[in-house]
Amino acid sequence: MRASALRCAVLLTLLLSACTMQTTAPFDSASWKSQRGADAQHNRRGTMVAALEKSIAVGMPRAQVLGLLGEPDSTDAASSTDVYELGVAQYGVDEEFYQIHYQDGKVASHRWGRR
Repeated sequence: MRASALRCAVLLTLLLSACTMQTTAPFDSASWKSQRGADAQHNRRGTMVAALEKSIAVGMPRAQVLGLLGEPDSTDAASSTDVYELGVAQYGVDEEFYQIHYQDGKVASHRWGRR
């Protein structure tokens, strides 16, 4: 009985950890750009964010970012910020976004967020 309970506990732990693992995909510029305007339920950009973080660097010119990501889904000219929609969170209902703030035409900061 004790061994059976231990096996069940190990199995449950493995199943729960598999549920919390986020699927990640390599960054693909063409795939990212093709998601522009996609509705939140079907936008698949979120799986590329981990790889994207390695492609965007502080100091990168905005023109280079636009070449990589395409036109943003929205822009706030007053704050020099571009927003790219990522769709609905994988295990939730919140929508996710990727925000890039520019200063003097270069990336000053970039972050992932939820609303």
